[in-house]
Amino acid sequence: MKDFLKKYFYPLKQDFLLFTVLTLPGLFAFLLGLSQFDAFSGITLTLGIITKFICEFLTIAVIFYFFHFLGVKRPWSFALVMFFYYITICADLAILIYFKERFVIKYLMTLGGANYKFMTDIRLLTIFAVLYFLPYFAIKKLWIKTSFKQSTKKLAVAAVLLLIISCFNPVKYIATEKAFYSNLLTDTPLINILKESVSSSPEQKIVNTLPANLQEPAKEYNLFTPSNFKNKNTYKKIILLTTEALSNKFISSFNPNIPLEASSIYDGLLYYYPYASLKPVTLSTLYGLSVIFSGHPNAELSFKNGYPLSFVRRLKENGFRTVFIRGANEEYMNEHITFKSAGFEEIYGASAFERNPKYAASVAWWGLTDRKLFDFIVEYLKQHKDEKLFINILNVDTHVPTGRIDYLGQEYSEISDIDTKIEALYKKPNMLRAFARHNEDLGQFLKNLQEENLLDEDTLFIITADHPFYANLEGGGIYANARPVFNEVPMIFISKKPIEETISSDLFKSQQDIAPTILGLAGLDIPRGMFGRSIFDNQPHTVFNIKDGYVKINNASVSKIVPFNSKDKKNKALLELLNTALVEDK
Repeated sequence: MKDFLKKYFYPLKQDFLLFTVLTLPGLFAFLLGLSQFDAFSGITLTLGIITKFICEFLTIAVIFYFFHFLGVKRPWSFALVMFFYYITICADLAILIYFKERFVIKYLMTLGGANYKFMTDIRLLTIFAVLYFLPYFAIKKLWIKTSFKQSTKKLAVAAVLLLIISCFNPVKYIATEKAFYSNLLTDTPLINILKESVSSSPEQKIVNTLPANLQEPAKEYNLFTPSNFKNKNTYKKIILLTTEALSNKFISSFNPNIPLEASSIYDGLLYYYPYASLKPVTLSTLYGLSVIFSGHPNAELSFKNGYPLSFVRRLKENGFRTVFIRGANEEYMNEHITFKSAGFEEIYGASAFERNPKYAASVAWWGLTDRKLFDFIVEYLKQHKDEKLFINILNVDTHVPTGRIDYLGQEYSEISDIDTKIEALYKKPNMLRAFARHNEDLGQFLKNLQEENLLDEDTLFIITADHPFYANLEGGGIYANARPVFNEVPMIFISKKPIEETISSDLFKSQQDIAPTILGLAGLDIPRGMFGRSIFDNQPHTVFNIKDGYVKINNASVSKIVPFNSKDKKNKALLELLNTALVEDK
């Protein structure tokens, strides 16, 4: 044993202190991830941390020795290599904070066309400086230079050990939810991305009849069962505001730490109109809207296959003019093409508004200001007053990470509070200020609609979100005593003609249920293949929250996590079901 350890582990001893220092950012990310997943336990804080340290240590060893083998030998150049490695950890941190996910390949496609002005923030520049100078001074002080031959030997040892720990993480054999998340966080971002790039994607299927092996999981979760439910009142004009990043945490009715002025419009709407609180099942905007359009939890299946279950297309086929109006660039991630396949006839966004002299001066940052976007919609509704119409609105002023920075001279009421620290929060760019100002713009929008008689008895205005905002950044005391409902999203129904139905008491209503709900309110049949149910249908609902590498399932009797690589026969059938769209012949 002594000879074995000396032969295979001693070569790494020389740089033990250096690599231990360099693992600190990775360990910090691991602990933050445990916090985000509420996964602190004795196991995760002992065995989990030890395993994470080993994995991080060996990854850094492989990187370090590999570049030394390539000829890198100066501390400043090694520090630059480590800086770029730490950037992948920062990307991991950002995704963990905002979406409770890990950074993987699918997020790379979101990088183009985004607004990166926030990267000039002095706080972020300070972090970048730390990410460079931490490894620089550690390497300069602690690195004991060796020959390239020794580095080659160390590289081989570190790589083999890393492969072993990545494949046989001891935490993954512990059958608890917290251990599952610990195992999920153990791999470094580089290993995580590498594993995803070599893994095969599940087969996605569009079927007209449900295969026999999928009927059992469908029955278990009460999917595709007929419903005799019909809305008594229906509407010819439906306006859906999928508010960017709206979460209950920004509304005083759910979060009493929010100053009343900051959400007065939302609070008033919740008091006067029917509403539901929906479980989130979505990540970024494209994924969020794809679930909303299809009533199917698998966003990628929907947008990669032309939205086979899209409620927008069904509205279009039944005489509705279908319009998507957003503040951001409509060409971002080719969504102007993707959403056409969902059934939208017309798509407006920042590029179109920049060509319109009336709105061009109000386009900055991520796009057109919410106030001007709402003005455009009022004008559009006036021009198409006598038509059946469905409009999906996606605003931009509440876009992460800070909300709009430049409001282009638009004036807003100041938020006052007894606590001077909370009052100060609303005076600088952050999501709290963004939602307070959005609340004010929404109030003016509703006032303009009423004054123009655009909220008549045939019109329904629905407010919900594309996805929630999970982060609790710059919150002061705002996010104290956080509860799960903070990360849910509201769905508010505003109409002159009342909705007579009662909203289901089931606690597992989710964003999957938006599509069937809207179809019902338009007086149309709901496709059997939708996983969601109308929120007015009191049958049991199940939430399928598909993440990267696993799906989280919750209903009144089940709460479990199913990894994509599960070997269990029932789980494999369920995963196949989630990668299937049932589209029956009309």
